[in-house]
Amino acid sequence: MEHQKKDTGNVSLYTSLTVIPVILIIFLSSFNLSGASSGFAKKGNIDSGGKIKRTFILHAPIRNLAEFEKLVKQAVRLKPYGKVEINISTLADKSFYEKPPGRNPWYEYAGNNPTPYKFFPDSRIAPFIPVEFVKKNRQLILAKAKILRVYGLEAAFWCYEPNFLPDAFFNAYPHMRGPRVDHPRRSNHPAFAPCISVKETQDMYANMVNLLVRNVPEINTFFFKTNDAGSGICWSDWQYSGPNGPAHCKNLTMGLRVQTLMNTFKAGAGQAGKSIIIYLTGSMFSAEEKEDIYRHLPENCFFQSHNSDKVKGINSAIVSYYPVKGFFNPLEILNTLNSVNKISGNTIFISFRASYDRGYERLEATDQLIGMIEGYFADPPAEGEIATLQKLHKLCEKWAGIEYADQLFDAFVVLNNADKFRKVTLRSVSPMYWGVSTRQITRPLVFVPQQLTTEEEKYFLPYIFNVSENEARLDYTDINGGHRTIQPGVMEQFLHKIDQVCLLFENVPPSAPEKKFIENMTTALKIYRSIMRSAGNFAGAQVIRDRNKDKLNGPAHRPDKIPTWTGDPDLLRFNEIMRDELDNAQELIDLLENGGMDMICHADDSLHEDTFLLGPDLIDQIKQKRKIMLKHWTDIEGYMTTPFK
Repeated sequence: MEHQKKDTGNVSLYTSLTVIPVILIIFLSSFNLSGASSGFAKKGNIDSGGKIKRTFILHAPIRNLAEFEKLVKQAVRLKPYGKVEINISTLADKSFYEKPPGRNPWYEYAGNNPTPYKFFPDSRIAPFIPVEFVKKNRQLILAKAKILRVYGLEAAFWCYEPNFLPDAFFNAYPHMRGPRVDHPRRSNHPAFAPCISVKETQDMYANMVNLLVRNVPEINTFFFKTNDAGSGICWSDWQYSGPNGPAHCKNLTMGLRVQTLMNTFKAGAGQAGKSIIIYLTGSMFSAEEKEDIYRHLPENCFFQSHNSDKVKGINSAIVSYYPVKGFFNPLEILNTLNSVNKISGNTIFISFRASYDRGYERLEATDQLIGMIEGYFADPPAEGEIATLQKLHKLCEKWAGIEYADQLFDAFVVLNNADKFRKVTLRSVSPMYWGVSTRQITRPLVFVPQQLTTEEEKYFLPYIFNVSENEARLDYTDINGGHRTIQPGVMEQFLHKIDQVCLLFENVPPSAPEKKFIENMTTALKIYRSIMRSAGNFAGAQVIRDRNKDKLNGPAHRPDKIPTWTGDPDLLRFNEIMRDELDNAQELIDLLENGGMDMICHADDSLHEDTFLLGPDLIDQIKQKRKIMLKHWTDIEGYMTTPFK
């Protein structure tokens, strides 16, 4: 389609929002000739040379060294604005040895968990970890450190601690057994972490951190998560199994426990002659525990969940939109950067990581996002919403060209509004959990799933996040052990907003400087739309199935012979949902066959497909979904009356 020049009388959102306020901003800024951003910084942010002190910590679980080097080259552009560290703790491969047999999807959380013992295990742990596994992890981290040295960047180490250990370890060292950390509704085999209050545990951790830092002296920052996804601390209020642990440490406060853990890390680094900064991030604690942890933080240790004024996070869309990658919300990024200029610590975590180290952002998108951050600090906007919108418009001029900048600007404003709507009305609808770990992307939507054969189920049922195979089969909206719903009409409103964004993206002409990136963002957004559409369809289908559970629990039967034009209303509604999902699946196939596979995270081989990672044959699986749905299209007619006259 040929693009016509836009009518100059067609006022964009940007023009209508900014024309009058811009005059006011220009007038007010004349009173601050020293620079609009100078009022943002606090005294604690300024070093002896008058520059704002910042640390950028980038996180992307990349195994491919060539791709890692590309990210490093991109990150170098941030060096003029602060110290740059890149996380290098990604495992070389999944911890296959950890998962017990049977339906234990909780262990998939932890399959890629980095922890010092998987790189430099203490002599007490080493006999229980595969030697070749440790060797490959060590080779990868050392190779990454070498790349960082070449480009003058430093390193960070992200992990889960105290991470659970093999059963055999606690058989050998029973006095070191700490809390049960698995989720009883998500696993059929208990997992235990070591008790940090035991002196031998402290010595073991200190030794491993010593070995880690001694071998990788580039590491300056150690950041860890606990009480979730494979890790836990004794007697914590929010352990999945409830507060638990050995009796000897029951009366310690959580602040003292975390203090001991952090001091243990510091002691290990000190043995290697290194002082490290430690962050406790994104962990599960009660409000009382958070306050106590904050009161007991050692020097150079921080609690990101509590004193968030000292730490900011910038995320690409993959963090929330996984398994989709390749786009982000620039207005949200700019608003986050505005808040960065107001914090005292100025540590900025930039996450390109998702799904427990299963996926990372496309390097094309990381390049654009890092470029945004670079551009922001090179020319910070004045304080205020209008200045932020002006900054966004400049970015749109760079990406779409001056003539079509307004249109791209409008698209990003609508995207930001859609994100706000989602966070309020669809907060619990995660595409990772609904689309991937419940396999709504690939499983057939049918009225009587128990009529599927073993052959028809084998490509999706084993991966569904549920310890009960029957519940996994029958409950379309059992998300991590809880039955979920979506309010009627909400998903349709959200999808309409996404359609508006895609339409605006598509109207950016081929001559745009970053047309390819905009096209890829459009494809990614359409894939995301498809996954959310599936969530709405499966939620609606399950409501109907729940409402008719008595019929479904009985035998299939022929409908009665009383003439009716309408039939059973639920039959008509279910057929409508089923048809929409059939069409949605075909549209997703079309997207994936036309370059979309690059915009969705998937395994490179069948061995690595798991609860949180789609298979390499994703397109074939969705085709199988459609085939099975059509085969079972009339199953519902054995339980509900069809229209006839």
